Amino acid sequence: MSTLAARLKKSEFEARIFVSLGIVAVVTLPSLLLFKDTPSLFVVAGALLGADAGVAVSWGYGIVATLLAVCSIFRMWAGSILTPERVMAFKIQVDKLNTEGPYRIVRNPIYLADLSAICAFGLCLPWVGLVMPVLFYLHYVRIIQYEEVSLFARYGEEYRKYSAEVPRLLPSPKCIAVLPLALREFQLTPNGFRHNALFVLFVPGMILAAFTQNFLHALFIGLPGVIDWAVIHTVIGTRKQA
Repeated sequence: MSTLAARLKKSEFEARIFVSLGIVAVVTLPSLLLFKDTPSLFVVAGALLGADAGVAVSWGYGIVATLLAVCSIFRMWAGSILTPERVMAFKIQVDKLNTEGPYRIVRNPIYLADLSAICAFGLCLPWVGLVMPVLFYLHYVRIIQYEEVSLFARYGEEYRKYSAEVPRLLPSPKCIAVLPLALREFQLTPNGFRHNALFVLFVPGMILAAFTQNFLHALFIGLPGVIDWAVIHTVIGTRKQA
C-alpha cells in the first residue's frame, strides 16, 4: 500500500462516523427535495406485486421497522462484547481479538448491522436510495481493509486463521452452522445498549409512518437517536485519543 493510499484510508477510518453521516445526508436530502414526487421503492415493489400504493407503503414501513429492530439488537449484541472506548475510538484498537458471539458470523458485525439498516432505510426513498447502501459498502470495505493491516500485524497467524474461517462483512451460507453457538453466547449490557442504539428510535418512527404514510414522521422521531449517538461517539472518541 502506497503512503498516500495508507494516509487516505487512515483519514477515512478515523472520520468514519462523519463519512457515514455525510453519505446519508448526500443521498437523503436530494431524495426528499429533488425527487419528492418520485415513488418510493415501496411503491415500485408493490406495483410489481400488484399491490395498491397505499398498502405497499404501509407494509413497507412496517417491514423496515422490523428490520431496524433486528439490526439494532445485532449491533447492541456486538457492542456489548466491546468496551465503549473500543467501539467509539477513532483510532484503530487491537488490544483484543474478538471471535465469539456475532463475531463468529462475520468479522465486522457492527458494520454489517449498519449496512443492513441502511439497506432498509433506503427502501423508504425513491430509486436514488439504492445509491446509499452501495456507497456504504464501498466505504466499509476500505476502512475494514485498513484495519486488517493492524490486526494481521498484531495477531499474525491467529488472525489469518480467523479471517479464513469467518467472512469479512457479508455472511456466507456456512454461517448458518455456527449460528446456534453464536446465539448461545448472546449478551446485552447497559453500555452495549447505550452506545449502539442509534437506530432504535426509528422503529417507533417507522411504525407511525406506516399509519400516516409520511416519511418525515419517521425522520423526526429517529434522528435524535442518531444525533445522540454521534455526539457520544465524538466525546468518547476524542477522550480516548487524548
